[in-house]
This record gives sequence, structure tokens and C-alpha cells, in this order.
Amino acid sequence: MKTITTLAIVALLAACQSVSDVVPAGQDTYLVGATVRGGMSSDAEVTAISIRRGNEFCAAKGRRFEIMNAANSGTQGWTPQQSQVMFRCVDAQIGNPL
Repeated sequence: MKTITTLAIVALLAACQSVSDVVPAGQDTYLVGATVRGGMSSDAEVTAISIRRGNEFCAAKGRRFEIMNAANSGTQGWTPQQSQVMFRCVDAQIGNPL
């Protein structure tokens, strides 16, 4: 019985997370989103998932990530938490947009 209770608690606290593909959202502007279901992630942690994906995207282009806007929704431990980050990739040396 103790094992079943422990497994149930671990399953409840474990978070399932996903991150979207990066999509163009205008000239030199991109959008990426992340979703976390379950667990006790903070809004900052959910946003960080999106930011990491944006950084990877820009780095693959030899550019630097620059955030333009971020928005979160959902309630920690209650409803799925979502983050949307709008960003652009700028020249790694001087900060000019792509």
C-alpha cells in the first residue's frame, strides 16, 4: 500500500512538458510556445523552456536570441501552464536584426 501511495504522489507531481516548433510571426520575428501539465513549475520555469528553444533556434543560424515579448497563462498545480515568447534573432556581434 505504501508503494502505491508513493507512486501516485510521484505521478501527480511529475510534469509533462512540450515545446512548439519555432514559427515566423512577421518580418524578422518568431514565436515559440511551451506547455507544462501537472507538477509545480513556476511561470519563470515554463517561460525558460520557450526561451531555451528560441536560443537554440538563433544559435543554429549563428545569431543571438533577443526577446521581444513573453506571456503566460494557467495556474501552477491546477491547470496547464503555457508560455508564448516572441523574439528575433540578431547579429551576434552588433545586435542588428537578421
